[in-house]
Amino acid sequence: MMQKNYLLVVVLVLLQAGCSIGGASRPADFYVLNAEPGTPVAGRSTETESLSVGLGPITMPDFFDRPQIVTRPEPNRLGLSEFDRWGGDLNRDLTRVLAQNLMSRLHTDSILLHPWSSSDHPDFQVTVQVFRFDGEVGKVARFEGVWRLLDGEQRCELAAHRFRFEETPAGPGYPEYVSAMSHAVAGLSQEIAGQIARSTPGCPS
Repeated sequence: MMQKNYLLVVVLVLLQAGCSIGGASRPADFYVLNAEPGTPVAGRSTETESLSVGLGPITMPDFFDRPQIVTRPEPNRLGLSEFDRWGGDLNRDLTRVLAQNLMSRLHTDSILLHPWSSSDHPDFQVTVQVFRFDGEVGKVARFEGVWRLLDGEQRCELAAHRFRFEETPAGPGYPEYVSAMSHAVAGLSQEIAGQIARSTPGCPS
């Protein structure tokens, strides 16, 4: 008798758990950043001079590089959306979009992703350290950090800049929030491309 009662309790618990889980779940939505091709920066409107750029490494805090889209409703509190997620690895997606944006702005097809082969010798190397990649859905998307431009051969630093981009989403949902993030990445791409076009490979003597 006790065994039957025990089995009945187990069945009821499992049924209740199944109903609870089924009622609370919904299909997740998945997002990716979008490249925004731009006009080549001054001095790179044609391919009269070949240009090769090594992109990376790009680093960010671990709490951003996760499947859930991260928001920051308060300075010391993060929000993680269980049903609005990145379609893949965020760091790789950010690297991909930066590469595409730089290709169009620098009028070059030679963007090498870190780590590249030892047989490759880019003219420049760009590294990015991300501090913030968050915001508030429907209000603001924030993208902050530091980027550095290095000589591709000797790795000396040619330029270093802290960046901060804030974009207002065009609507209240996650699609508009991710689109605003993509626009912020485009802003960084434009800034980096302009510096590369003004720079000359080689370390100062």
